[in-house]
Amino acid sequence: MNELFTKIAKLGIKIRIYRAIQIADSEAGELKDREILILELLKVQGSMSMSELLRFFPGVKLSTLSMDIKKLRSEMDLIDIHVDKNDMRIHNIELSDRGYDKVAEIRAQRARSLMPLAAAIGNNAPEIELLNKVIDKTIVLVEDEINKFAESKKTDRPDRHVSDQFVQEKALV
Repeated sequence: MNELFTKIAKLGIKIRIYRAIQIADSEAGELKDREILILELLKVQGSMSMSELLRFFPGVKLSTLSMDIKKLRSEMDLIDIHVDKNDMRIHNIELSDRGYDKVAEIRAQRARSLMPLAAAIGNNAPEIELLNKVIDKTIVLVEDEINKFAESKKTDRPDRHVSDQFVQEKALV
């Protein structure tokens, strides 16, 4: 079992390095992972208030997320902010036209970077089925760990809770 965990850790590091290389080699290279995730969430979920967006980032401080939003809006023109028509205290965040283009570029780059992985996996149906089962279990495990972390942060911020809106898998591919 130790050998398996060692290999999983090694794979995780290699994937992160590979992903960093791919992002650095694209126009998305100037974005941090959290900023990319913000853009993808806005693409999938649509317009959101800051408190709605914050629910997707348990443990991240509002001030940190606000700085990300400021950069994405002021420096990069990737998002727009509009006052909610029903409640003028709420400011809704949404992708700008340029933001939609950036998300499309990020997704295209991600698809290109996954091509070598697809080639390495090949077309062996039993192996693909096994890999799908392992990935499904891993997704559930990671979601559970995120939820546990978010629950542990509730005492720090009572308004904070895990969103029951899950990002669709297709949005992150």
